Amino acid sequence: MTFIKDYKNDQNLEVDIKKLLEQGVSEEDIYVLTHDDEHTQEIVEDINAKTISLKQTNFEQKGDELRAKLEEVGVSEDGAEQYEAMLDQGKLLLIVRGNHDVESILK
Repeated sequence: MTFIKDYKNDQNLEVDIKKLLEQGVSEEDIYVLTHDDEHTQEIVEDINAKTISLKQTNFEQKGDELRAKLEEVGVSEDGAEQYEAMLDQGKLLLIVRGNHDVESILK
């Protein structure tokens, strides 16, 4: 099961990740994704989260790779396109894999 939530700023994302970690969600199950690799790395360094790494720099190819990576963590093809559009708008994504009651934790 994959849970995904979008954020407009780093601070809210970091607060939620800390809540997840405090409630026993493994850092191995927490992923952070932005369209900017450096920005993603900054967030990941501030908190204990993993990132879905993107190696290509060409935007069109990066979009294709991004959708593929989202699908790898359990997002449907349609969902991957939707989340990619959110990233295009500058949003940040929190992805949590596994059988965690993330919605209850993040109330």
